[in-house]
Amino acid sequence: MNTSKKMNLIFALHSHQPVGNFNFVFEEAYQKAYLPFLQVLMDFPQIKIALHISGPIWDWLDENHPEFYDLIKKLLHKKQIELMGGGYYEPLLCTLSEDDAIGQIEYMKNFIKDRFGVEPKGVWITERVWEPYYPKILSLAGVEYTAVDDTHFLTAGVNKNDLFGYYITEHEGYVIKIFPILEKLRYTIPFHPVRETIDYLKGIYLNVGKNCAVFHDDGEKFGIWPGTHNSVYKEKWLFNFFSAIIQESSWLTVSTYSEYMSNNPPLGRVYLPCASYHEMMEWVLPTDMQKEYMRLKKEFQQSPEIWEKVSNFFRGGFWRGFLTKYPESNNMQKRMIKLSKRFKQVSQKKPNHPLIKEAQKTLYQSQCNCGYWHGVFGGLYLNHIRTAVYQKIIETENILDKIDEIPQNWISTQVTDFNCDGNQEIIFETKNASFFFSPSNGGTLLELDFKPKTFNLLNVISRKKEAYHDDLLRQDLSHQLEEEGHKSIHELVKAKEKNLHEYLFYDSYLRYSMRDHFFPMNINIEHLYKNTYDEWWQNCDKNYDYKTDIDHILFESVGEVSVPPYSWTVKITKRFHLESCPDENVLHFSVQYGIENLSEGTFQGYFGCEWCFNFLTGSSEDRYIYFHNRNVQKKVGDLVDLYGTNKLSLIDEWQKIKVNFNFSEDARVFNFPLETVSQSENGQERIYQGNVVIICWQKEFDPKSVKTLNIKVSVETI
Repeated sequence: MNTSKKMNLIFALHSHQPVGNFNFVFEEAYQKAYLPFLQVLMDFPQIKIALHISGPIWDWLDENHPEFYDLIKKLLHKKQIELMGGGYYEPLLCTLSEDDAIGQIEYMKNFIKDRFGVEPKGVWITERVWEPYYPKILSLAGVEYTAVDDTHFLTAGVNKNDLFGYYITEHEGYVIKIFPILEKLRYTIPFHPVRETIDYLKGIYLNVGKNCAVFHDDGEKFGIWPGTHNSVYKEKWLFNFFSAIIQESSWLTVSTYSEYMSNNPPLGRVYLPCASYHEMMEWVLPTDMQKEYMRLKKEFQQSPEIWEKVSNFFRGGFWRGFLTKYPESNNMQKRMIKLSKRFKQVSQKKPNHPLIKEAQKTLYQSQCNCGYWHGVFGGLYLNHIRTAVYQKIIETENILDKIDEIPQNWISTQVTDFNCDGNQEIIFETKNASFFFSPSNGGTLLELDFKPKTFNLLNVISRKKEAYHDDLLRQDLSHQLEEEGHKSIHELVKAKEKNLHEYLFYDSYLRYSMRDHFFPMNINIEHLYKNTYDEWWQNCDKNYDYKTDIDHILFESVGEVSVPPYSWTVKITKRFHLESCPDENVLHFSVQYGIENLSEGTFQGYFGCEWCFNFLTGSSEDRYIYFHNRNVQKKVGDLVDLYGTNKLSLIDEWQKIKVNFNFSEDARVFNFPLETVSQSENGQERIYQGNVVIICWQKEFDPKSVKTLNIKVSVETI
């Protein structure tokens, strides 16, 4: 039993808000968590903490609460705070190029040095997502230490009694120091009684004989997580916790990371596997595997003795699995990587251009992690967060276009495996738009960037089955948005509205645009909305052949229209053509179809072309669809089934964008919302992800006959 030294508690906070989050969310977090925490800290000069604040918050504080900087400076002067760095815009390092990873860390280091006159020695690793090559990245960026979860160490074979200090790790001889963050403390602080945490720390000190325990977790736990503003400040959990530390000062003290390292040697050398906190490694698993994982975990946990033995070896996947689980995330990440490569080329060519720093900033903003994954937080399912990522990507493209002096009539066509799925995509770029086509997935259009408004019109996500959807049928499901604050969000089972299970519809294909369908004559809006119809076109999401030219792409597919026990062989040609327009704020293109029945028999049905748009909300009066010759106006989130129209417009008055469709023949048009049921820290909620417009023509497809249809599309600012 080692009692020659006091027990050192390293108490550290990480605070973050995503790029693109609403101003009121920043303000609420500031008033309920960030500010009151430091105000309590000011009353306890004996208490020291480590503090990491992400770049989006620093940017917001610059504009809204610059006085917060003075409070930080006072605490720095009193030596109560050690500021930590990290990637400035909170990127996941594993999603970035090495240059961008180092650049983001240096961006934060320079910011802290300029604003506060200190240089951070340590960094916060976003979501504690670790990969074995990180030591090289961190070391090259001038980092001395970091901290990740004890889960990482346990999966590397470290004994549970050896988690109380720090280790050395390296890659290619690049060395850093690394601390384990204790999961036990993450769950007791600030949710359980203060005495429970104090007793746990004393047990380590007396029984294990070690003198360091690390708590490092979200600052939002102290005021923003459900019920915590009441429990932490009104019920004085934080005040009582700091008071208890002082009362136990005969054996317990608080240290910063740097202070502890200066007085204590490392515990040894360690090599950590790809890992994150255990919840993250559960969330990343494919849904069916995640359910099986959780079932087995609960089975083991029924016997504490067995769980104690197997828990070290029981783990899920690792972060990059999200790029498989959610193709929309993969598309967005590969889009960012493509942009990063272009930025590097342009900055090497014109390093002193006055717009280079602006382009670097917006590129880094596009790398903010939140929109690229999903767990208990909304992340990928929050359409305004995804929109912000694309906005910054397109904004950076526009800046690089200026640096490169791209002319108005510039057109580029690139055929490449853009999203690394083993299939070729077609990237069609102009001065005012970028089109991303997937020939292998029905000859569809997966991204359409309207550069004048820095907006990806097709930024939708398909409705997917999630493991937590099963919770909507639980008897203990709560609809109370505010709990007492004594449970972690990982322990709460809540829903923001009743009967959410009635909205659990799942898509059988990715919601890309320009997708072709054959429907039966009795198709209706309910079947389409709920995705319960029978798809006749067997190549709906299959490979289309293609040919490209300077201003058009020709897609072609021969497949079966199947209505068991009957089927007909059909050939579809689909010609995308970009039309010239002198106005840089207007985009014109057309899609011309040829549909040929290659079989002997005739069949009747609807041919449909599907388009998916995201205007951020489906219920607002200023986002609507207008059918011109019928003089009918509906909100984009409404269920619509309208016959006999040849012109419609989707209008977003808030963003000042208008999308016009003109058809060569009167059509039947369906419109319905894409709404997901997804998890957030306040419970499961229904979120508008976009609206689907399906343009249908009723036809009799005679043998050896060709039906031609034409769709003209324009996008403009209003």
